[in-house]
Amino acid sequence: MVVFVGFLILVVALIGVMYEEKGYTEAAKEEKKIMYAVEWEEGMNGFQEEGTVTKSEATTLTYEINQEGLTEVEFRLEWNDNLATGIIIPWNWSDLIEMKVSGPGGVVFSSNPASGYKSPLVIKAEIGEVPSSMTINATNETEVWNIINPYITTKGMGTWNAEISIKPKPFFFDRGNDFTIYVTYKYYTPEVRKISE
Repeated sequence: MVVFVGFLILVVALIGVMYEEKGYTEAAKEEKKIMYAVEWEEGMNGFQEEGTVTKSEATTLTYEINQEGLTEVEFRLEWNDNLATGIIIPWNWSDLIEMKVSGPGGVVFSSNPASGYKSPLVIKAEIGEVPSSMTINATNETEVWNIINPYITTKGMGTWNAEISIKPKPFFFDRGNDFTIYVTYKYYTPEVRKISE
């Protein structure tokens, strides 16, 4: 009987020690969390293209923008009227150029379409805002990325089209005009750095 009671006490003591060890292990895991700072870096990129638009048909240009974290896309159309003054008889007429932009769903355009007799024509699409800086407690950097990935929008990624048309001055020899289009886009990317163990 004494031996049985002693064995029972020993088993209970071992169980207690195991639970105690588990508690210390869990506490140690909690202490191993690291503090990370997340800053959002702003960037800009773009491209340009030259072309010609004639009065017989509109010119459509297509661009693929596959950048995450877009905040703004701008289309800027510039031109010089190639027949601005008369050869024999002077005139004041000018070409009327129109630009219309379409993009992926969910983007908000300003003054779309835009038209005018003078360069440039500008259309902007507002897409999103840069997230605020943050600090994150995590066990490793992979966990940090899992937390911040939902803040990186994919809105605006995809195909964008610019349709350009012209109404030339009422003069037989003016069939159209040359132009240059500038497409620029702003975006943000996260910068993660460890600030304390």
